[in-house]
Formats: sequence, structure tokens, C-alpha cells
Amino acid sequence: MARIADAQLIPHREERLVHTMQALGDNTRYKLFKLLMSDERLCVSELAERLGVSTPAISQHFKTFELVGLVEKEREGQKICYLLKQNDKFVRKIIEIIGGS
Repeated sequence: MARIADAQLIPHREERLVHTMQALGDNTRYKLFKLLMSDERLCVSELAERLGVSTPAISQHFKTFELVGLVEKEREGQKICYLLKQNDKFVRKIIEIIGGS
């Protein structure tokens, strides 16, 4: 399984927080984030099926997550799977906040 490089495109802390809040303000992206909090590595097709959303729509939502540096993606053959960046202090804080809600 090859890891695909994903640059954190929003480096400033305040900007990252604002963009993360905007990203998680979308109901579908919030549900995706919650699904990923289970520590599972989930593929786009699985997530699309679980949420009843098209695969291209899921991919677009993950582009938003990638921009703020919330997820890592892995390619497994033709599939692309996502994980939350558990080693990122910012992501762990978001998980803590959402997990406590």
C-alpha cells in the first residue's frame, strides 16, 4: 500500500482553525469525520455507500479535509482510503472536542 503525499496547504494556525470549522460545519463532512474517528481506514466507495452520497461527492469533501491537513490518504490498487492524521496535535484536539460532544 503506497502512501500518497499530502501537503498541508493551510499552514497558519488561525487560518487552519477557521477552515477546519467551516469544513466541519457541513453536515456530510462532519459525518465523514465522525466515521473516521473510529480509527478505521475507510475507502471512498465504502464511505459513499454508508452515507448514501456519490463517490465523486465524497472525494470532493476529502479534498477539503486535505487542504486543512486533517487526513492522510492511501492508495490500495484502484481504491483511495482515508485516515485521520492521529499524530497531528491539532487533529487530536478536534477529535477530543467532537468525541466529547
